Amino acid sequence: MRLSRRQLFTAAGVTALMYGSASANGAAAVAAPARTWSGEIRIGDWEQYYLGLDGGAHQKALSALDIAYRDGVRADEQDLMVQVESVRRAALEFGDHAAADILRDRFGLDSPSMLGRGLKLVLGEDGLERRYLDDPALQLRYIGYRRRYARYAMPMPDAVRRALA
Repeated sequence: MRLSRRQLFTAAGVTALMYGSASANGAAAVAAPARTWSGEIRIGDWEQYYLGLDGGAHQKALSALDIAYRDGVRADEQDLMVQVESVRRAALEFGDHAAADILRDRFGLDSPSMLGRGLKLVLGEDGLERRYLDDPALQLRYIGYRRRYARYAMPMPDAVRRALA
Protein backbone atom coordinates (compact mmCIF):
# COMPACT_ATOMS: atom_id res chain seq x y z
CA MET A 1 0.00 0.00 0.00
CA ARG A 2 1.43 3.35 -0.99
CA LEU A 3 0.67 6.46 1.02
CA SER A 4 0.35 9.92 -0.42
CA ARG A 5 2.57 12.75 0.80
CA ARG A 6 -0.42 14.21 2.62
CA GLN A 7 -1.01 10.96 4.51
CA LEU A 8 2.67 10.69 5.43
CA PHE A 9 2.84 14.26 6.72
CA THR A 10 -0.39 13.79 8.66
CA ALA A 11 0.99 10.63 10.28
CA ALA A 12 4.26 12.40 11.09
CA GLY A 13 2.38 15.33 12.62
CA VAL A 14 0.20 13.08 14.77
CA THR A 15 3.29 11.18 15.93
CA ALA A 16 5.12 14.43 16.76
CA LEU A 17 2.14 15.71 18.72
CA MET A 18 1.76 12.44 20.58
CA TYR A 19 5.42 12.15 21.60
CA GLY A 20 6.26 15.83 21.79
CA SER A 21 3.79 16.89 24.46
CA ALA A 22 5.38 17.93 27.75
CA SER A 23 4.22 16.67 31.10
CA ALA A 24 3.73 18.83 34.19
CA ASN A 25 7.38 18.60 35.23
CA GLY A 26 8.68 19.59 31.80
CA ALA A 27 9.85 16.14 30.70
CA ALA A 28 8.53 14.76 27.46
CA ALA A 29 5.69 12.33 27.98
CA VAL A 30 6.16 9.12 26.07
CA ALA A 31 3.03 7.07 25.57
CA ALA A 32 3.06 3.70 23.92
CA PRO A 33 1.29 3.90 20.57
CA ALA A 34 -1.99 2.04 20.48
CA ARG A 35 -1.97 -0.89 18.08
CA THR A 36 -4.63 -0.67 15.42
CA TRP A 37 -5.66 -3.88 13.77
CA SER A 38 -6.38 -2.36 10.38
CA GLY A 39 -5.41 -3.08 6.82
CA GLU A 40 -5.61 -6.17 4.67
CA ILE A 41 -3.65 -9.38 4.34
CA ARG A 42 -3.34 -11.46 1.18
CA ILE A 43 -4.52 -15.06 1.68
CA GLY A 44 -1.35 -16.40 0.02
CA ASP A 45 0.81 -14.50 2.52
CA TRP A 46 -1.29 -15.84 5.38
CA GLU A 47 -1.16 -19.44 4.16
CA GLN A 48 2.59 -19.53 3.65
CA TYR A 49 2.77 -19.96 7.45
CA TYR A 50 0.33 -22.89 7.45
CA LEU A 51 1.75 -26.24 8.60
CA GLY A 52 -1.43 -28.14 9.40
CA LEU A 53 -0.69 -28.67 13.08
CA ASP A 54 -3.63 -26.63 14.37
CA GLY A 55 -6.27 -29.37 14.41
CA GLY A 56 -8.30 -27.92 11.53
CA ALA A 57 -8.47 -24.38 12.95
CA HIS A 58 -7.31 -22.86 9.66
CA GLN A 59 -10.12 -24.52 7.73
CA LYS A 60 -12.66 -23.44 10.37
CA ALA A 61 -11.42 -19.87 9.98
CA LEU A 62 -11.70 -20.05 6.18
CA SER A 63 -15.25 -21.37 6.50
CA ALA A 64 -16.19 -18.61 8.96
CA LEU A 65 -14.87 -16.02 6.48
CA ASP A 66 -16.76 -17.68 3.57
CA ILE A 67 -13.50 -18.41 1.74
CA ALA A 68 -13.69 -21.43 -0.56
CA TYR A 69 -11.13 -24.21 -0.17
CA ARG A 70 -12.09 -27.07 -2.45
CA ASP A 71 -8.98 -29.12 -1.70
CA GLY A 72 -9.97 -29.20 1.98
CA VAL A 73 -6.78 -27.48 3.11
CA ARG A 74 -5.92 -24.15 1.44
CA ALA A 75 -7.96 -21.31 0.00
CA ASP A 76 -8.78 -21.46 -3.71
CA GLU A 77 -8.03 -17.78 -4.32
CA GLN A 78 -4.54 -16.99 -3.06
CA ASP A 79 -4.74 -13.32 -4.10
CA LEU A 80 -7.92 -12.60 -2.14
CA MET A 81 -7.48 -9.85 0.47
CA VAL A 82 -8.81 -10.30 4.03
CA GLN A 83 -9.18 -7.66 6.74
CA VAL A 84 -6.50 -7.84 9.44
CA GLU A 85 -9.20 -7.94 12.14
CA SER A 86 -10.63 -11.09 10.50
CA VAL A 87 -7.21 -12.75 10.54
CA ARG A 88 -6.81 -11.75 14.20
CA ARG A 89 -10.21 -13.29 14.93
CA ALA A 90 -9.07 -16.49 13.17
CA ALA A 91 -6.10 -16.72 15.52
CA LEU A 92 -8.00 -15.90 18.71
CA GLU A 93 -11.33 -17.67 18.17
CA PHE A 94 -10.26 -20.68 16.15
CA GLY A 95 -6.58 -21.06 17.14
CA ASP A 96 -5.24 -20.70 13.59
CA HIS A 97 -1.45 -20.84 13.89
CA ALA A 98 -0.83 -19.33 10.47
CA ALA A 99 -2.97 -16.32 11.36
CA ALA A 100 -1.02 -15.77 14.58
CA ASP A 101 2.29 -15.93 12.71
CA ILE A 102 1.36 -13.55 9.89
CA LEU A 103 0.17 -11.02 12.49
CA ARG A 104 3.33 -11.54 14.54
CA ASP A 105 5.47 -10.75 11.53
CA ARG A 106 3.28 -7.94 10.19
CA PHE A 107 3.00 -6.07 13.51
CA GLY A 108 6.27 -7.12 15.19
CA LEU A 109 4.53 -8.85 18.08
CA ASP A 110 6.60 -10.30 20.89
CA SER A 111 5.22 -13.83 20.79
CA PRO A 112 6.54 -17.29 19.95
CA SER A 113 6.45 -18.43 16.34
CA MET A 114 3.97 -21.24 15.79
CA LEU A 115 5.70 -22.05 12.49
CA GLY A 116 9.03 -22.36 14.30
CA ARG A 117 7.51 -24.53 17.02
CA GLY A 118 5.88 -26.81 14.44
CA LEU A 119 9.07 -27.20 12.42
CA LYS A 120 10.98 -28.02 15.61
CA LEU A 121 8.37 -30.66 16.49
CA VAL A 122 8.40 -32.33 13.06
CA LEU A 123 12.00 -31.84 11.90
CA GLY A 124 13.72 -31.59 15.29
CA GLU A 125 15.64 -28.39 14.49
CA ASP A 126 15.42 -24.83 15.80
CA GLY A 127 15.58 -21.67 13.73
CA LEU A 128 14.06 -22.96 10.50
CA GLU A 129 11.18 -20.48 10.22
CA ARG A 130 12.78 -17.83 7.96
CA ARG A 131 14.40 -20.46 5.78
CA TYR A 132 11.15 -22.43 5.45
CA LEU A 133 9.31 -19.46 3.95
CA ASP A 134 11.78 -19.21 1.04
CA ASP A 135 13.23 -22.71 0.60
CA PRO A 136 11.14 -25.19 -1.45
CA ALA A 137 13.52 -28.03 -0.54
CA LEU A 138 12.86 -27.50 3.16
CA GLN A 139 9.11 -27.29 2.49
CA LEU A 140 9.24 -30.63 0.67
CA ARG A 141 11.30 -32.13 3.49
CA TYR A 142 8.61 -31.02 5.95
CA ILE A 143 5.87 -32.55 3.79
CA GLY A 144 7.76 -35.85 3.79
CA TYR A 145 7.77 -35.99 7.59
CA ARG A 146 4.33 -34.42 8.08
CA ARG A 147 2.29 -37.61 7.61
CA ARG A 148 3.07 -39.02 11.06
CA TYR A 149 1.70 -35.80 12.63
CA ALA A 150 -1.50 -35.76 10.56
CA ARG A 151 -3.83 -35.93 13.57
CA TYR A 152 -1.66 -33.85 15.91
CA ALA A 153 -2.99 -30.50 17.15
CA MET A 154 -0.33 -28.29 18.69
CA PRO A 155 -1.87 -25.99 21.34
CA MET A 156 -1.48 -22.24 20.98
CA PRO A 157 0.49 -20.79 23.91
CA ASP A 158 -1.06 -18.12 26.14
CA ALA A 159 1.79 -15.75 25.18
CA VAL A 160 0.52 -15.74 21.59
CA ARG A 161 -3.05 -15.05 22.70
CA ARG A 162 -1.90 -12.22 24.97
CA ALA A 163 0.10 -10.61 22.16
CA LEU A 164 -3.00 -10.64 19.92
CA ALA A 165 -5.39 -9.31 22.57
